[in-house]
Amino acid sequence: MDFCFRIAGMAGDGIRGAGTIAARLFARHGYHVFANFEYQSLIRGGYSAAVVRVSDSRVGAHSSREEVLVALREHAAREAGGMHRVVVYDSSLFSMKEGYGVPMKEFADTAGAPEIFRNAVALGVLTWIYGADIEVLKRLYRDAYGRKAEADVKLAEMGYSHASAMLPRLRELRHAGRAKPVLTGNMAAALGAVKAGLRYYYAYPMTPSTQILHFLARAGKKLGVTVVQPENEIAVAVMAAGTAYAGGRVMVGTSGGGFALMQEAFSMLGMAELPVLFVEAQRSAPSTGVPTYHAQQDLRFVLHAGHGEFPRLVASPADAEDAFSLAGEMLNLVWRFQVPGVLLMDRYLCESAVTVDVEPSAVDVREPELWKGGDEYRRYAITPSGVSPLAFPPEAVVKVTANEHDEAGFTADDAATVGRMYDKRMRKEAAIAGELRGMSCVRRWCSGSDAVVTWGSAAPAAAEACEELGLACLQVRYLAPFPVWELEQLKGKRVACVECNYSGALRSLLREHLCVDAELIGRWDGRPFTPEELVHRLEEVFR
Repeated sequence: MDFCFRIAGMAGDGIRGAGTIAARLFARHGYHVFANFEYQSLIRGGYSAAVVRVSDSRVGAHSSREEVLVALREHAAREAGGMHRVVVYDSSLFSMKEGYGVPMKEFADTAGAPEIFRNAVALGVLTWIYGADIEVLKRLYRDAYGRKAEADVKLAEMGYSHASAMLPRLRELRHAGRAKPVLTGNMAAALGAVKAGLRYYYAYPMTPSTQILHFLARAGKKLGVTVVQPENEIAVAVMAAGTAYAGGRVMVGTSGGGFALMQEAFSMLGMAELPVLFVEAQRSAPSTGVPTYHAQQDLRFVLHAGHGEFPRLVASPADAEDAFSLAGEMLNLVWRFQVPGVLLMDRYLCESAVTVDVEPSAVDVREPELWKGGDEYRRYAITPSGVSPLAFPPEAVVKVTANEHDEAGFTADDAATVGRMYDKRMRKEAAIAGELRGMSCVRRWCSGSDAVVTWGSAAPAAAEACEELGLACLQVRYLAPFPVWELEQLKGKRVACVECNYSGALRSLLREHLCVDAELIGRWDGRPFTPEELVHRLEEVFR
């Protein structure tokens, strides 16, 4: 059981909401789902689509093999392209030579509902086509909208009834197991950080990280998180520095352009040894670029962010479950080693909705080494690992500074002190690498004689293709420090790198750290890979 369908229209047609409800419909039936959303940077108009894949096995990517298209606009039907077994369109607004017309707007008018409610008719039609339970769909609407849901419920019933008289039924779905929760990568990362003790979240809205801000703002009281939207990204980073100084576990969210504005503050965190976790949600760049589309172009940027040399942690999750665990791990690690960290996500992972099987106990709060009192507190006490015990006001006088300093935090520029303190900070790199050696820095999805190496949300599609072709698939989860100890197995093998950029950022790291030359399989048009595309491209490399 593995199929994929598309709901297409324009901004203002409620496509994202329809796609999310559709994903939850099949998840409530016990199936695994993955929903990808395509949309332009427009409030109204343009092209918007939800591509939903449903399977009785875990899926981490949408599919190129779409069998049903539901078009709410004529131009959306053209944009969707492809060969679909069934095409359904709104015959109230336009006509097509092929497909089945359903008068969606006419139904909405009859129910006294705004035009946007047509998407409920579309979901009623899909429920019939796939033999899903209409009562489950109605409960979903009521769960989502309460007393305001009755118009949606009525229109879904009208769509279902109309489809039953004219459309073929492609499948007869039954409840395949327990209902599964559906999360986006943004939501999963937020929850993982909360599980690791997150208490403050600061952000200025920037696609595709904005959903974290909205999600935590809605659930903040329940989760115990204070959420603030300052006036700009610079204020976000500086507020986070102050919060960390006072002992508050803090995370900030942005995309490449916002993170660029945070560079001076990021470098200050390195000097002041303050732990802040940044979520950098990549989108197609440079500059504003294609702001609502996908890319993996910022890896080198975050590895070298800020001026000067200082340790940092960088990790990149592949799916929502990975985002949950890595966000928690990273928050604990930046506090343990008192360094800034970057959770490097991307548009496809951040905004796609997927069924998850998260184990909350996999993440917990791990306290850093704290000052035990006694002698006068020295914020930057020199230790073998480079990590100094922490204290927070008012339990001690805690002096932090962006200048070079001595152990007590007083500004210093003599050569001896500068050399000692510089060396003290940089020793953390070896300490962090030692800690990571006991963790899962590289995930092996499948095995084979030849290898594909990837990172971020490209991993699930790559793994599915590698499974079909009998190739090994390795996802690099931690990118700084780079886990050479888990990748030395690549030496002497034929290797390909799958990533959504032009220059091969991960491929360059394999060359730099391991002297491994890999064939680049890249994509840079703002769209993510599908498993079918990667099967074809990997066959060209390894045939």
